[in-house]
Amino acid sequence: MRPPAAYRLLSAGLGLLLPPLAAGWALAAHWRRRPPPGGARAWLRQRLGDPAPVPPGALWLHAASVGELHTALPLLLALLEAQPDLRALVTTVTPGGAAALARRLPAAFADRVRHRYLPFDYRRAVRGFFARARPRAGLIVETELWPWLYAAAAEADVPLALVNARLSARTLGAPGWLKRAYLGALGALHAVLCRNPEDAAGFRALGADPARIAVVGNLKFAPPPGPPPPPAAPGRRYVLAASTHAGEERLLAAAWGRLARGDRLLVIAPRYPDRGAQLAAELAAAGWRVSRHSRGEDPAAADIHLVDTLGELPAWIAGAEWVFVGGSLVPRGGQNVLEAARLGKAVVTGPHTFNFADEVARLAAAGALVQAADAAALEAACAALLAEPERAAAMGARGAALCQAEADVVDRYRHALAERGLP
Repeated sequence: MRPPAAYRLLSAGLGLLLPPLAAGWALAAHWRRRPPPGGARAWLRQRLGDPAPVPPGALWLHAASVGELHTALPLLLALLEAQPDLRALVTTVTPGGAAALARRLPAAFADRVRHRYLPFDYRRAVRGFFARARPRAGLIVETELWPWLYAAAAEADVPLALVNARLSARTLGAPGWLKRAYLGALGALHAVLCRNPEDAAGFRALGADPARIAVVGNLKFAPPPGPPPPPAAPGRRYVLAASTHAGEERLLAAAWGRLARGDRLLVIAPRYPDRGAQLAAELAAAGWRVSRHSRGEDPAAADIHLVDTLGELPAWIAGAEWVFVGGSLVPRGGQNVLEAARLGKAVVTGPHTFNFADEVARLAAAGALVQAADAAALEAACAALLAEPERAAAMGARGAALCQAEADVVDRYRHALAERGLP
């Protein structure tokens, strides 16, 4: 089940280049005093295949970054709750994913879950990972098809399942040699548990065994652990622009200035909070009165309030009249629209939502989301919701109802895994 020759040659080259490059990155992070969670040295060792001490026989869950971690966490917690002796090893690629696990993992499970960084996909690193980690089974979230990793799992007799499985157009349109590498990886999977029939058809087209493919549902609809967040209360009614990316805030602020908004506040929560200082300066230079949440500034006299902190977005969603979800006015593929819908908020997006196409389509079909084709259409959609708050409330109720109807998706995944002898 080795990857094809072209992929082996590429990964061999990367195996020579990545260790010094990774060491340079880790050293730079140490110098900047911004090491990844766990420390730069641990990140480097783990990315090169040494996961550090891990109890053998754990369930291995791989979630590449923050979004995948949030998607998979309800399933992981349900499995841990159902099996009191189960231990879990969670791997991520990004430090953000590691930080999200630390924030979101309930204290009751903290001693049963370990985090490590996934090794780079070359032979020596992934073999080292399995030799030391020795997991009982692996659950891979969404789109991660790593040929050497999957080959090493098969070699170590570790059964794998893709959960919330989806395929991007880029994967389906990959060159022939890379598709052959993906096909070899798919051969190592015991199950491909998909979000919807379209994803299942994509995996069949890529060459996955149809007998191992099943449509289970979209795990992003699963309720997050814990009670709903208390709503933020800045002292004024507000509209939230959530998870915005560079280039969007300027467009949103310009549109906001042309709208009849009464005493409403525009709250912007950038996707990367460390942009807060730069973003505040840019907006102030354009004539806006800006307050920053990270500095405890009062938004009472502000036009725009920046929530440039981590972990507080759900509370700001809960208190908003309605929510624009970013990464969609610029071609970033969008951010998670279900967080707002689940909390009963009408959702507005721009045109670029290819990373959340399934969720956007279902919310739009339910009448819970408006997708604008460009900045002008976005401004018109916002004007309509400001003028008709009852319409925004009705949209929010429809979105919450759709999420509630899908709330059993974790149970469906548990049953699908159990039927295949996993985990």
